[in-house]
Order: sequence, then C-alpha cells, then structure tokens
Amino acid sequence: VVKMIEDMVAGKIHAITFTSPPSARNLFAIAKKHKMNDVLKKAMQNVVVAAVGLPTATAINENEVKVDVVPDVYKMGPMMKALSDYVKANPTR
Repeated sequence: VVKMIEDMVAGKIHAITFTSPPSARNLFAIAKKHKMNDVLKKAMQNVVVAAVGLPTATAINENEVKVDVVPDVYKMGPMMKALSDYVKANPTR
C-alpha cells in the first residue's frame, strides 16, 4: 500500500477504485500511520477517483478527497463502465 501511495505521488497512477468504505478508510489510515496522509490527499487531486457506491464515496469524502465517479448501480461492473465513460469524456484528466 505504501508503494502504491508513492506511485500515486510520483504520477504513475491515474485512476483508483474503491469497492467498500473500509477500503477507503484503510488506505487513509495506512497513509496516516506512515505520515503520508497529506501527500496522498494532494496526489489524489490528479487521480480519477471512483467509488462503487454512495457509502464508499462518503468514506472517501471524509478524508477531504473528491470522488469523480459513482455509478448509478452500486456494483463493480457498472463502476468500471462509469469510470471508462468518465475517462472518455475527460481525456485530459
């Protein structure tokens, strides 16, 4: 997870998906433990953030990170389709 945060900070990751509230909370807890919370939040401003549903988006927003994609149907397939559609509509993101 720390390597993933480092890669995000380095601009090597362009999108991230979250499939549950605990997955979001755990990422930020690990970042905080390693004193990377602020750099993670800053890096995520340049990453497309997708959440599988509103509860997951809420957990991400609790950490002051904007969610770009939430599908209408809270399932993995629709999230990936919504992410794909978002990227196509926003090619410079």
